[in-house]
Amino acid sequence: MSDTLKVAIIAGEPSGDLLASGLMANLILQSDKPVEFFGIGGDKMAKSGLKSAYDMSILSIGGYGLDVVRAIPRILCIRQKIIRQIIKFKPDVFIGVDAPDFNFYVEKKLHNAGIKTVHYVSPTIWAWRYERIYSIKKSTDLMLCIFPMEEAIYAAEDIQAKFVGHQLANSTPVDIDTLKHKEQLGLSGPVFTILVGSRASEIKNLGRIFIQACKIIHRQVTDATFLFPFPNEKIKALFMHELEVEEVKFKYQVLVDQTSDAIKASDMVMAKSGTVTLEVALCKKPLIISYKVSKFTEWLVKKKLKIKFVGQPNILLNEEVAPELLQEEANPENLAVHFMALYQDHARQARMAAKFRQLHLDLCKESNATGALAVLDLIKQ
Repeated sequence: MSDTLKVAIIAGEPSGDLLASGLMANLILQSDKPVEFFGIGGDKMAKSGLKSAYDMSILSIGGYGLDVVRAIPRILCIRQKIIRQIIKFKPDVFIGVDAPDFNFYVEKKLHNAGIKTVHYVSPTIWAWRYERIYSIKKSTDLMLCIFPMEEAIYAAEDIQAKFVGHQLANSTPVDIDTLKHKEQLGLSGPVFTILVGSRASEIKNLGRIFIQACKIIHRQVTDATFLFPFPNEKIKALFMHELEVEEVKFKYQVLVDQTSDAIKASDMVMAKSGTVTLEVALCKKPLIISYKVSKFTEWLVKKKLKIKFVGQPNILLNEEVAPELLQEEANPENLAVHFMALYQDHARQARMAAKFRQLHLDLCKESNATGALAVLDLIKQ
C-alpha cells in the first residue's frame, strides 16, 4: 500500500476551481497520509497543491459559431491525453468537478480502467433529461450532491450519493444588511436590481422587455434607482445599446462583476430564470422571475422538462413562492404589474423571506468537510 494518497481531479471553470480547492484542503486535513494531487485546475487548486497538466482556461469554449467549432478538436485531444496521464499517475480516486460534458467521459474511461470515480455537482437530471442517470451509473462510483433531494434520486437507482450542501448557501450570510450594501454603492432610496442575463441571447430576448417594464415601474416609484449588473464588458455593451434605443429617464447604474453586491443592495429583484435566482433567494429578496425563448426552443424544452417550475427557489421549495412570468406573460405591462403588487405587499414579502430563510438553512452544510469524508470512505471501500 502506498504511503501517499493519490488524487486525480479536474475542474474546467472558476466555480469548479473554488469548489475543488475547498475539497482538496479538507482531504489534506482528514487524510491520515500525505495527499498528492494531479489533473487540471486553476489558481485556487494550485494553492491547495494541484500539479496541473494543463491550464484550466484551455477547457473553456468562448465566443460563438466558428470559435466554438475550432475549439472542439483541441478539447477532445486534451481529454484523451489527460486520461492517459491519469492512468499513468495511478490515483486512488478521480474527482470530476462539474464540467459534465468533459468529466463524465473521463470518469467512464477511468472507471473502466479500475479507478474509483467521484463527480461533484450533479447535473439537473431532476429537471431535464433524467435518462442521463443511466450513463452516470456506468461511470461514477459516488455523486456529491449540492441539493438535498438529489441524494434520494440517486439512491433509487442504486447509485452512491452524498448531499454535501451548497457552497453559495454556506458563503452567503443568513441576514443581509441592505442599508450597508446600498451605502457601499453610493445609493439611497428604493433600489431595484434587474438581472437580465449573462448571454447575448438573453439580452436580445429580455433586455428591451425588462427596460420597458422599468419605465412603467418608475412612473409609480419615481425616486427608485435601477441596477443592471452583468458579468463582463461585452454583455454590458449589448445591454447599453438597448438602453440607448429606449431613451430611459429613470436613474440607473450598469455594473460589471458586481452581481452579488447589486442583489444585496436591492429592495426588490426582477430576474431572468437561472441559477442567479437561488442567490436572490439566499439573500431573502422579494423576487419575480421571467424568461422568454423562441417557440421552437419552448416546444423542445417542454418535451424534456420534468418539473412544474423554472426558478431554482421554486423548484427546491416545490411551490411558486416567487411569481414566474414566462413566454407570452413576459411582457412589460405584466412584469410591472406583478412587480408593483409584490413591492406594495409587505406581508407577502415577509412570507417569501421566511420561505427563503428555511431554504437557506436546508442548503447549509460543511460542504468541504462532508465531501472529503465521503471521498475518503469511498477509497476505503
